[in-house]
Amino acid sequence: MKAKKIAVIALLVFVVGSLAYAFGREFQGAGLSDPGTGGKENPPGAAGQRPDRVVVYYFHAMVRCPSCITIENYTREAIETGFPDALRDGRLQWRVVNVEEPGNSHFIRDYQLYTQSVVVVEMKGGKQTRWKNLEQVWNLLGDKAAFIGYVQKEVGAYLKGVS
Repeated sequence: MKAKKIAVIALLVFVVGSLAYAFGREFQGAGLSDPGTGGKENPPGAAGQRPDRVVVYYFHAMVRCPSCITIENYTREAIETGFPDALRDGRLQWRVVNVEEPGNSHFIRDYQLYTQSVVVVEMKGGKQTRWKNLEQVWNLLGDKAAFIGYVQKEVGAYLKGVS
């Protein structure tokens, strides 16, 4: 039993140390003039980025639990089914960002991230004007319809400010 506890503690120390190392080596003074460049996904029609747009991010780390993957999938579904026209014309962009990849650690500071998160960002004139971490996604994980409704409501509110 004692060996098992030591192994668990050692593993936790390793994971925390690895994350701290990864985040620390990526420390940069990146600004917030256009956070839309750090994601892996570009929706169709978004090649020439609009100066006024909403960006929905899903931020994750290298290690991902089933709940984290579900949050990404539910959020993607909420965006794609709720706002197909806004995605198509570039008013809305969907980004999946691994904060442990080189150059992405600034998002942790920029959006005060402490876990995998969905963040909605409003851009006006190419500059960030406001953002919101949709923290309720964790509480709504067990109710897909409520989760999707919550994400669509929040994103819809941001889209109202973007023409």
